[in-house]
Amino acid sequence: MNLSKISVRYARALFAVARDQNLLDQVHADMELLGHASEEIPAFRSFLENPVMIPSAKRKLLHNMFEGNVSKLTLDFLDLIVKNNRLSFINGISRQFGDQYREFKGISSAILTTAEEIDEYTRDKIKQLILTDTKSKVLLEGKTDNEILGGFVLQIEDKQIDASVRTQLNKIKKELTRNTVTAS
Repeated sequence: MNLSKISVRYARALFAVARDQNLLDQVHADMELLGHASEEIPAFRSFLENPVMIPSAKRKLLHNMFEGNVSKLTLDFLDLIVKNNRLSFINGISRQFGDQYREFKGISSAILTTAEEIDEYTRDKIKQLILTDTKSKVLLEGKTDNEILGGFVLQIEDKQIDASVRTQLNKIKKELTRNTVTAS
């Protein structure tokens, strides 16, 4: 079975149960915690992907780590994916759950890449512009990349606006190269 299909199916199932039990916000926070831990903590990622450790030991460790920090539904879900040997998919499941949550809540994801860190006032103005355009709440993530030289690259869901200096210089370079070749 395709790895992304596994993540989608488990995320959909968890989402449906969380919505039905009115625990959507709590389970979303839990899944973000698990997703971040699997990305940021190499030892946790190794634990998730360990094929040698027996499921009962994994289950016990997970309960020791997360009991009292996540909802009972999330713990039950972790038990299920341990039982079905799907614990290594937690990062993908977390990502898929987040996508479904944002869609359900009408939240757009946006990534703003700039050459230097922007201030909070500018960030709020950009959020307002996106809100006006998309008619939805905006979760704006900021990144810095000094290779874009200046300007910005804004990605909203599957759309991208590239107003970076690097891109503008590349366009000028192509135009000059094309004009030089045709003039020869």
